[in-house]
Amino acid sequence: MAASRLTDEEIAALLREVSNGASMEAVCAAAHVSTRTFYRWKRKFDGLTPSGVRQLKALRRENAELRRLLAERSARPAGAPSIPDAAERGATGTRLREMHGVSLGRFATVRISGG
Repeated sequence: MAASRLTDEEIAALLREVSNGASMEAVCAAAHVSTRTFYRWKRKFDGLTPSGVRQLKALRRENAELRRLLAERSARPAGAPSIPDAAERGATGTRLREMHGVSLGRFATVRISGG
């Protein structure tokens, strides 16, 4: 989707104009947008003032940063076993083929019964 030519604060001001009694068609024509775009904006920003939109954007940025920090922190907890690299995984597959005569594909798993 293409970026909007209008900022979120300008969109909130247009929504406020319509809620104050201006014709939706006239506001859409002045802003050079379709009524479908207007209704999409209304669903997203209805009831927010321009300062409220700024606060919403700030909260979304903060949440994204906190999610990124949490993902980094929980990606590899202390004391967790390390994930084997490609060379170790290849050696495991080779060992299984030699010991049991099985063939492993890229996404195949093999269970060997204890018998």
